[in-house]
Amino acid sequence: MSDYARLVDGSTIEFRRHFEADVSRVWEFLTDPKKRERWFCGGDVEPRKGGKIVFDFDHRRLSNSPPPEKYADEEQAYYEGEVLVYDPPHRLAFTWPEEYGEGTQVEIELTEASGGGTDMVLVHRKLANREFRIGAMAGWHAHFDLLEDVLSARSVRDFWPHHMALEGEYESRA
Repeated sequence: MSDYARLVDGSTIEFRRHFEADVSRVWEFLTDPKKRERWFCGGDVEPRKGGKIVFDFDHRRLSNSPPPEKYADEEQAYYEGEVLVYDPPHRLAFTWPEEYGEGTQVEIELTEASGGGTDMVLVHRKLANREFRIGAMAGWHAHFDLLEDVLSARSVRDFWPHHMALEGEYESRA
């Protein structure tokens, strides 16, 4: 299982990741605001279809380095989406606001891995352009690496340098 995203079509990316934690623990880190802010962003998730999901980013919690100039306005950001699927502890889907169009959709599926731990599939659809796809691939990848660090009780890597290295990697792969 590669940690890298796969371009499914011109507007859809897919990640397949494995985490050494059980499904219910990974689910908690997707839906509990205090746990989610340790690797991604804070914000409540209304536990029902049609509920609100909040993305309250404060990258200062995740990085000792300042954001690169192109992301300076995203060091702190607040977005709201709609929960499309809420099926604990296996499926979570929601809308993700996008500045280039009507919004995107994210679906996450968690399954118990045959050798232990959790296999996760994330599909992010309706990504309007190449720049947004590359940023989404690097962003999700970097955040999943931080989740892996948190779940493994390792020191969490510095988000912005890690994200920018991954963005360069995805740029060269595209």
